[in-house]
Amino acid sequence: MTVLLSVQSISKGFPGVQALRDVTFEVETGTVHAIMGENGAGKSTLMQVIAGALKPDSGRLIFDGEPLTLSGTRDAAAKGISIVFQELMLAGNLSVAENVFLGVEPRAAGVLVARAEMRTRTKAALARMGIAIDPDQRLGELTIAQQQLIEICKSLVHDPRLLILDEPTSSLSEADALVLFRVVHDLKANGVTILYISHRMREVFENCDTVTVLRDGRHVRTVRLAETDQDEVVRLMVGRDLAGVQRVRPTGAERPIVLSVRDLGDDKRYNGISFDLREGEIVGLAGLIGAGRSELALGIFGAPPPRHGSITLDGKAITIGKPGDAMRMGIGMVPEDRKQQGLVLGLGVGTNLTLSAMGLGHISSLGFVRPGDESRMIRGYVDRFRIKTPSVEQLVGLLSGGNQQKVVLAKWLATKPRVLIVDEPTRGVDVGTKAEIYTLMRELAHDGLALLVISSDLPEVLTISDRILVMRGGVLAGEIPFDEASEERIMALAALEHAEPGDPGAKPPMTYGEAEARS
Repeated sequence: MTVLLSVQSISKGFPGVQALRDVTFEVETGTVHAIMGENGAGKSTLMQVIAGALKPDSGRLIFDGEPLTLSGTRDAAAKGISIVFQELMLAGNLSVAENVFLGVEPRAAGVLVARAEMRTRTKAALARMGIAIDPDQRLGELTIAQQQLIEICKSLVHDPRLLILDEPTSSLSEADALVLFRVVHDLKANGVTILYISHRMREVFENCDTVTVLRDGRHVRTVRLAETDQDEVVRLMVGRDLAGVQRVRPTGAERPIVLSVRDLGDDKRYNGISFDLREGEIVGLAGLIGAGRSELALGIFGAPPPRHGSITLDGKAITIGKPGDAMRMGIGMVPEDRKQQGLVLGLGVGTNLTLSAMGLGHISSLGFVRPGDESRMIRGYVDRFRIKTPSVEQLVGLLSGGNQQKVVLAKWLATKPRVLIVDEPTRGVDVGTKAEIYTLMRELAHDGLALLVISSDLPEVLTISDRILVMRGGVLAGEIPFDEASEERIMALAALEHAEPGDPGAKPPMTYGEAEARS
C-alpha cells in the first residue's frame, strides 16, 4: 500500500508538560489506523497537530508525498484532513443543518446563505449515516449521542481524504456505535483513510487495520492488529502487565435498603420506575441511548424532579425539589459530561474538589471555610484517587481526561453521600485509569456506599455490577441477577420489544462483521 501520511519526529510542549517527543510513524492509504495510549500519552495533541489546530515545536508532516504546513483546521479541511474532536464543538441554539455547515455555509450568488442547499446536503449526510433527524431541528434538543453523530456529519460533508476520529463512541450506545462502524467501513471502502483514537480494545480490534501506541508522549510501536493481541497492546500502553479486573460476586447477606423509588416518572422520558438500592451494592443501569437512563438519574437528583412517584432514603420518605436538596440528604451525582456539567475548567484541582462540599458544613462553619480542613480534604482525595497533577492549584482543564474524571468522583465523595449515582464512569478513560476507577467503586461499596452506575459499555456493566437493571423506552424492561448476567441478556431486554428475561429466542443486534458475513 502507499503511504498517505508520514509523521516525522514531531515534538510539542506546553508550559510544564512535554506532550510529544520525537514521534515518528506512517499511515497507509485507505486503512483504519488506531492511535492508542493511556490518558496523557499525547494522542489528542498529536491529532490536533495533524489537523492544524496546533503547530509542532519540531518535526514535519508529509501528506500524499508533499510537505504539509497548516495554518489551522480550515486550511487542513481544504487539503482533505478533517477532525472530529472528543469534546463536542456545536452550538445548541442553532439547527442541525446550521451546525453541520457552521463557518462554511454555502452561498447563493456569493452573498446570502443557501439554506435550501444546506438542508439538502445535511439530509444526505444524515441519510448516509442512517440517522433519522430533521435538519431543521434545534441541536440542543438532541441527546448527547445524537449530537456526537452530528459532529461526525460535519466532517463528512467536506469529503475528507483523512478523517480523524477522537473517541467517537465515548457517548454512544452499542446500537449507535454500530451506525458509526458502518460509516467507517463505507469510508474505508471508498478510499478514505481514518485515524481512530479509542480506549476500547474490542472496537479497535474489530474495526481497525493497524495500531500505533504512544506512551508518555513517545512512539512505542506501530503494528498490524492481525499480528498482535489485546494483552500485548495493553502492555505497550502502560509499560507493564495489567491485571484484568474480575467480576466480584456480591455477598450473600441482605444489607439494608438505602434508596427506594416507587412509580417514578416525568410523563415524558421515564415512567413507572420502581427499584431498591442496598447499602454496599453496585447496581448497573443499562439500556440503549434514549432509553431514559440519564433522565431517571437526574430526576432522582432533582434536576428536574419527577412529576410523580415516591423516593425513600434510609426508610424515610423524602421530597427532592432541586439538586441542593439531594446533596443535603446524602445523594451525589457524577454527570455524564464531566467538562460541561462536572467541573469548572478555569478553576484549580483543589477548588473543584471542595466546591460541592463547601455548602454542606464538612469544611466550613457559619459560611466561612476552615482552611486546614479544606487542605486536608484536598490532599486526602488527591492521594487516595492518585490524581496526577503538578499541584492542587493546577487548572483542572489542563489535566488528562482520566484525571479529570477522578476529580469529579472525588468531588462528590467529598460530600459524604449515602447514595452515589455515576453516569458513564469511564467515558474517554484509558485502560489503566479504568481499572483504577473500577477498584475505587468496589472499595466505596465495601465501605457501605450504595452506587447506581449508568454505562453504555456492556463489558463495564458486567464487570462492576452486583445486579443489572435494564431500561427500554422509558420503562424498566427487567432486572438481571449477577449469575445470569451476559451481554446477550442485556441487549435482549434493551432492544427487543417482545423479549423477556430468560427468553432463549432473544438475540442481540449483530455486530458489523456478522452483518457483513451474512450479506
